[in-house]
Amino acid sequence: MELQKPKKGTRGRPISFDKGQLVNAVMQKFWQQGYNQVSLNEIAKDNGLTRASLYHSFNSKEALFSQALHVYLETAPEAILDHPVSPSSVSDFLFSLMDSICHARAADPLRRGCLVCNSVNELVGSESPIKVEILDVMAARQLHVEQLISRAVRMGELPEATNIELTAKMFMNFIFGLNTFSKTAENESELRDLCEAFLKSMGFYRRAEISQQAG
Repeated sequence: MELQKPKKGTRGRPISFDKGQLVNAVMQKFWQQGYNQVSLNEIAKDNGLTRASLYHSFNSKEALFSQALHVYLETAPEAILDHPVSPSSVSDFLFSLMDSICHARAADPLRRGCLVCNSVNELVGSESPIKVEILDVMAARQLHVEQLISRAVRMGELPEATNIELTAKMFMNFIFGLNTFSKTAENESELRDLCEAFLKSMGFYRRAEISQQAG
């Protein structure tokens, strides 16, 4: 969606605003309301800017959302899945990840869930180029989860017969559902209980629990 260029002779406000602060504010707005429900006119009005200033700085709504998405990805609890990791214990890593997600979602007073998951639900059936970027994020995360599952098999945390791709898909779908359920969950404890049960059903146990059982 390209912004309409300002007509000649139209005087817009000089571009003197802090782009970082604006992108963060817009990220919060997209996260709470959704991509389609936020207009550029609304963004400009909320931040005391003109449409022309936004056009000169970001060129399109998609470009602005893309920058907002990158800001979100830097701080989201799932951000650790955006890069390959090699933990000494995959089980402990996944339990820690789940704990972080549960805490972050329960601590959000607006109960917004996950911006990435929200955007998949909203845009997956659209022709928006943002859909491609969102699906790329999801695909990269699944690849990294597959690498984690493969590592768990090599380290003896999961059976050798484990279907790595299927197990990774199950994990990703659970994360997706968890973020959606977090919008209505009663508290963090309820979310943690779900995660504990899910990971143990997959065969993951914390090293501390294994040590206690062995003792």
